[in-house]
Amino acid sequence: MSLSLLVVEKDRDIGLMLQDRLNFLGFYVTLARNGNEGMAMLEITAVDGILLDIEMPIMDGLTMLKHIRKRIPNMPVIVMSAELNNDKLVKAIEQGANDYLLKPIDVDLLSKKCSLIFSSNVSQRELKPS
Repeated sequence: MSLSLLVVEKDRDIGLMLQDRLNFLGFYVTLARNGNEGMAMLEITAVDGILLDIEMPIMDGLTMLKHIRKRIPNMPVIVMSAELNNDKLVKAIEQGANDYLLKPIDVDLLSKKCSLIFSSNVSQRELKPS
């Protein structure tokens, strides 16, 4: 079974790089460019996890994370930031992000974190009775 991820990233090139790498790892990836697009995608697409840029136009990652936690409390989310912005990263973790990645993205770390966080969520879901 292929896991489905939503990547919400303002930079098209970074989004495509993440999509390419995650596809190579066996994930199916849907891309969105900002929080509004990301929330719209969640209305029509079932996903197993979200990679979420903190700094975005229209709706930033922290705002989107709040909306995700209200709608889908157990959705695994990894936030991404271009700089070590401790305040925003701490706030994201406090708001329920499962982990974070710093840009430029280390592809080995991306692979490890996505496999660990998103795969374990599916395993836990499969163990729960319907």
